[in-house]
Amino acid sequence: MKFLGYLLRNRQDNYKALALFVALTVFYIAMDLPFLAFIKDNAAVLAEHNPFYGAPFMLNLFNFDPSMYYGYYNISIIHPLMNFLAGSLAYIASHWGGNLFFLVLQSAVNALGAVLIYYYLRNSEAGNVLAIGFAAFFGISSYNLFTAMIPDSYPYMQWMLIWSVLYFQYSRESAAPTIRTGPYASLAFVNFAMTSTNIVPLTGAMLFNGIARRDKRTFKAFGSVVAVALLLVVAFTALQWLVFDGRSWVTSWTATLASGGLSYVAPFSFVNHWQAFYMLGVSPVLTPDVAMIDPGIVAVATDLARPYPFYVHMIGAALLILALLGFIRGIKTREAWVLASFIIFALLLHIVVGFGLRAFKYDMYLYAGHFLFAIFLLGATFINRLKGGIAKTALLVLILLFALATLGNNIVKHGEALHHIKQAYTDLQLESAAQPEP
Repeated sequence: MKFLGYLLRNRQDNYKALALFVALTVFYIAMDLPFLAFIKDNAAVLAEHNPFYGAPFMLNLFNFDPSMYYGYYNISIIHPLMNFLAGSLAYIASHWGGNLFFLVLQSAVNALGAVLIYYYLRNSEAGNVLAIGFAAFFGISSYNLFTAMIPDSYPYMQWMLIWSVLYFQYSRESAAPTIRTGPYASLAFVNFAMTSTNIVPLTGAMLFNGIARRDKRTFKAFGSVVAVALLLVVAFTALQWLVFDGRSWVTSWTATLASGGLSYVAPFSFVNHWQAFYMLGVSPVLTPDVAMIDPGIVAVATDLARPYPFYVHMIGAALLILALLGFIRGIKTREAWVLASFIIFALLLHIVVGFGLRAFKYDMYLYAGHFLFAIFLLGATFINRLKGGIAKTALLVLILLFALATLGNNIVKHGEALHHIKQAYTDLQLESAAQPEP
């Protein structure tokens, strides 16, 4: 059975997936339109403080960067070949809708990500309540709300990772060979093209998904995947160099690492950085309190001075514990290690290596897209593997209650974030008016 046939084989599931897609897309657009209205109505004021090289999206939220507006010549080793997509979308946006175009597109992309979570769980023989509940819970997460409107690479990258994990599931269950060169190489290439660091956990996931220790054929197949993926990278890098006046991610890798990579690295200190665990694993689910932490670049990020409410501790801890239990319960399965690859790599990169810690106060929230989906899937698979009974039902009811609480929190905090932004710009204008003329 072909992958799309495997994915769409149940008509009733498809109807539910369509309903989930429409509901989340409309939800994101409705929640984020007030932010775009604020940008449009206050364009002149915001332009005076725009830290993004004149990009039309002028709000500096959670350290995201509206890089999709930077066009074809924004090339870096961090996003090696993303400029092909970014330049094309920037061109379309400039002729059709601007920020509204990106909001509609990225709302659909994020909603599709939640739909893929639903299909993954249904293919794992999860019941409809569990599958829809966890997919919707993931969909209403704070991270999906904000990335739906910020024209950055994260919505596309997150969707591609979830798509890859779903394909790995298909490979495990398919009668076809475990490692198929074309699809695997394509997944590796596209994920690397979008965000170079993603190739590390993706490679780990591929190895866990398909390599058999006693079968040399799987190692040979994996070698073919690596060879084809490298050929694709070389071919598109050469095309990039030819089309963009001798510029490519290879020619600019030292400069971009210095400015956008190594400059963010700092050693981890629990005393100074303990809240990074909340930024990475909890705040992307439940929107935190925000504040203007740097008027110079109008940076709005998590207000680290305010304590987290008790229900945030409870819901965040429950999700993380469920994910850990899901990994432990399935530790002998390929599925658990495939999903854990993304979480383990994130911890190594952001906590052990310390990528992002130098800019800690500007938030690490934005990195969650690389692994947030795996937390939800591991938690859901743990509940799904429980034998029917009171414990399973109680956990499922608890998760649904937590999802409703998260929905309420995120609706309220989303509105509060816009209120804080408006107030911050009002204060900036008052300060500017109070300064004596030279």
